[in-house]
Amino acid sequence: MTTKGNDRTKVRPSENRESKLLVNHCFGLARQLRITKILVFAESVLDQRYILENKEQVSIILLTKDEAKIREEFLPHCSVLSLPGQNLSRSDQFQLGLLIAVLHNLVEHDETVLCITGLVGSLRLDNLLITNLLRDNKWFQKHTYEKIPKKILRSKEFIRLLDIALRLAGQGREGKKIGTIFVLGDYKKYDKYLTQLVLNPCKGHPKRNRNIHDNDFFETIREFAALDGAFIIDNSGVVEKAGTYLNPPASENTKMLKGFGARHAAAASLTAVSEALTITVSESSSSVIVFFDGSAILQFNHH
Repeated sequence: MTTKGNDRTKVRPSENRESKLLVNHCFGLARQLRITKILVFAESVLDQRYILENKEQVSIILLTKDEAKIREEFLPHCSVLSLPGQNLSRSDQFQLGLLIAVLHNLVEHDETVLCITGLVGSLRLDNLLITNLLRDNKWFQKHTYEKIPKKILRSKEFIRLLDIALRLAGQGREGKKIGTIFVLGDYKKYDKYLTQLVLNPCKGHPKRNRNIHDNDFFETIREFAALDGAFIIDNSGVVEKAGTYLNPPASENTKMLKGFGARHAAAASLTAVSEALTITVSESSSSVIVFFDGSAILQFNHH
């Protein structure tokens, strides 16, 4: 990985030395605590080779937004996972990275791991965390792990949709913040809870042109986000509807979040009465929240 010619990505020799010392300390700590998994955020690494030099008996899980930047000699010795989102805080990087690793069966949900990261784009490691998803994540403490829809969460559709939501939260539309809902799942099973507020703008267009994996479709999603209502996405990533009102019945399984309004209440309530997963983008706070089974699974605050 190379540095660019702006101040943010220039790395002084002292900073590179700090990163190397942090890596050495991390692997030493792993040996002392008998921790066998280390998560590394690639965008904070100037030279990936000094991580490989310290590997020994520890498994390395590398999280990155661009797998093309991973050195080829590194690939046989680690697992590489795509990390969605832009400008996430360090705590959100840890939380999201660890969840993705658990969903890909690279880490057990009750396993203690070490994470090392830094400011995105800085090419400098400056933060080390010892964490355990079951111990440190409130949702995992209150719910049965097996109830999480791993088939959906592990899917490329969920990761892509979360990336879209985080981009909208960070970028907005024409300088203004965006608030919307994404619903992922077999919409035919919860169609009775959906009401179209406006003519469905997705109707009549080929499925290939309204798939969330189509990069060109992102700008269309951004425009449609100005409509009231939700996006309805099937399990293959095709947007079936936009501008859709969610009208699920009240359920005692719904756990309401303090400080959030009707959009979040509707998103949570739909997941309480169906197997759908919802992602909300808050217009007021730019936070992104993932709901399932009536509760918030994850929350990311954009920076």
